[in-house]
Amino acid sequence: MANQMGEFLAILRKSKGYTQQEVADTLGVSNKTVSSWETGASCPDISMLPVLAELYGVTCDELIRGKRLSSEEELSPAGRKKAMEHLLQRQKTNLFTVCWIAGALAGAALLLTSLIGYAALESLVGFFVGLIFHGASVVTAAVCIRRLRFQAGEPWESEASMRFSLSLDRALFWLVFANAAVFGFDLPHVFVPAHAGLSLDGENQLLQLLFALGAAAIAFLIGYPVLLRIQRKRLLAAADRGSDEFCGTFTALVRQNALIMWRTKRIPLLIVLPFAVLLALSLIFLALPSANGINVVLQSTYSFRLGEEGQPTQYGAFEYDEYTLVSEEQPESADETGRYEVVYLFPSFPEGWSEYYRTQETEGGTLVTIYKYRAASEEGNIAEFYAYDYRWQGELKYIEVSETGREGEFYVEAAFGPSLFEQDAASFAILFLSLGGAFGALALLSFAVTVPLYIKQERKFKKTL
Repeated sequence: MANQMGEFLAILRKSKGYTQQEVADTLGVSNKTVSSWETGASCPDISMLPVLAELYGVTCDELIRGKRLSSEEELSPAGRKKAMEHLLQRQKTNLFTVCWIAGALAGAALLLTSLIGYAALESLVGFFVGLIFHGASVVTAAVCIRRLRFQAGEPWESEASMRFSLSLDRALFWLVFANAAVFGFDLPHVFVPAHAGLSLDGENQLLQLLFALGAAAIAFLIGYPVLLRIQRKRLLAAADRGSDEFCGTFTALVRQNALIMWRTKRIPLLIVLPFAVLLALSLIFLALPSANGINVVLQSTYSFRLGEEGQPTQYGAFEYDEYTLVSEEQPESADETGRYEVVYLFPSFPEGWSEYYRTQETEGGTLVTIYKYRAASEEGNIAEFYAYDYRWQGELKYIEVSETGREGEFYVEAAFGPSLFEQDAASFAILFLSLGGAFGALALLSFAVTVPLYIKQERKFKKTL
């Protein structure tokens, strides 16, 4: 088909007495382009067909067929449509090639920046080398897509032409979006001193990923509304200038574009924003306790043997310092169980233990209050011990006593917590965990509330279209 068209173009040119250079000057192309048409190496673009037809005094159908047509041989509307679709399909193939080339340049920017930054330890140099490829990618995409748009002809000539024009807009947007994301990933290399490289570790990789997500989000938030507005202008112009045959299709595309624009405005504000804010707050509150090294200890369980005369092993101020008994609360009967307050006086209580016990400063020294616990076994015998250990100064969660089989010896299992020195940290952590859980629940609740609200508003908007 290309050879037949080329031979026909050469015959027409010679019949008019034109040189290839004269035709090239008239059409605004090079003489090599005219030569390639006539040799069949390439075909004229769709936009050139009407100009060539007028120049040579033939019809576009005759140019496509590569010969003069009688009235019986003229292309039917279906044949003309098929020929135009064939030429348009070639432009789609060219668009696919352009996207691959621009995408490959963006990938080369990422690869070179990483290699120079990580391997050659020249992050700053790598970034600027990558920047050159970013520029080449965007310029290549913009120039080639603009040329494809010109070659495809006016978008209102057919539905296929309009959809191809819209696909050109989308292709340019996604190529710029991809370059923005890669640029964000490479951006941390700028902050590295000259002649130094960015270390390849998880922390830096996470930082680069966050930069990439941020750059991609900015590009999308700015570029996507611009894309929709540009497409809306094209569709409105096509609806005004297009033929009645395609007017209904263009109008439907205008409505679809309006619905997408409406969704673009409502979904981020109505659904995504409140959910994201509340979810972010919940993650912050959940992460703060661990970031401060706080472990929430609700209880710690201890098991020990309690002899007739012995007490469990002591850890804390009672193990090292001298003290005297001041007062001891006693049970009202021999078989009574419970907790009883015991007060000791330390002439010189070490400051390092003050936060681990309940203390009160007096003129004679430091009063330290602990508890004595009495619990009964299944046989009804009473086990008694003093909570000298600094870890036992919190609330008693539970206590179980069983007899070992030896007279006067018990096996005791008790759980305390949180201890005094853990209570502030635990309260702090529990507070933030509670807030995090509350904001997480609110995030889910907001999602559950805003989605039905959005669906209801969308239905109303669709009725106005």
